[in-house]
Amino acid sequence: MRATPLILTCIALAACDRAPKPAGPSQGVAAVTPAAEAVNPDPHVVTYRCADGRKVEAGYPDTQTAVVTLGGHAYTLKVARSGSGARYVGMGWQWWTKGMTDAQLAPLKAGEDYASTPSVACTARDAEPPAPGTPGGLPDDRTPVSEARFSATSAQGAANVVQTYFALLEGGKAAEAAKLTTHGRSEDLSAHATYHAQVGAPGRIEGAAGSLYVEVPVVIYGRLKDGGEAHRSGKAILRRVNDVPGSTAEQRRWRIERLELTP
Repeated sequence: MRATPLILTCIALAACDRAPKPAGPSQGVAAVTPAAEAVNPDPHVVTYRCADGRKVEAGYPDTQTAVVTLGGHAYTLKVARSGSGARYVGMGWQWWTKGMTDAQLAPLKAGEDYASTPSVACTARDAEPPAPGTPGGLPDDRTPVSEARFSATSAQGAANVVQTYFALLEGGKAAEAAKLTTHGRSEDLSAHATYHAQVGAPGRIEGAAGSLYVEVPVVIYGRLKDGGEAHRSGKAILRRVNDVPGSTAEQRRWRIERLELTP
């Protein structure tokens, strides 16, 4: 079986103004800017989920600055000396990144340059799908996939419709993807930071009351904008009119009738 991973990545941008300089804060005491008030212009914002359950949003408007939003407040940190990675300090916090996907967060005590409090690990790594054959994963079908050409009305043609559907979602074309369904409703992905789909091999075509049906295994996984993971699995059920006299070419095209997915 060949699974096709598809990725829809949503990048959040935050527009920022410069926060007023706090009047003589003591070292180690966080001068807080409300998150609703911007601090720096238009940083690329990355959402991290930390091991203790906290969500951190970090923007990097320039090579010397990180704007870290934590607990509803934004803190402007400046780059500091480090042996590896990029370490930012200020306003009572230390934010130490290893690339753009992994970081360590720790509070800074008064007078500290390096945090003595143990750091908590934070990650922006994407979610991974369950392995085939495990709960929530695609069936562990090791049958070699045929490289032969297939017709649009075959079972593989139906699986191709499912792949195209998720490819359009990946491209941000939900309205166009909806045209591949019988109901015509657009998928709402507004809660997702990333959205991925694995599509498995189709089942056998079944007939009922002048229509043909086929099921295609699907695994959905990704990360939500709040930093949590999203996992659903199940199947796409496609329908088309049988090859009967009087049926039109449009009626004989596979369309997704519904997605049956569970967490």
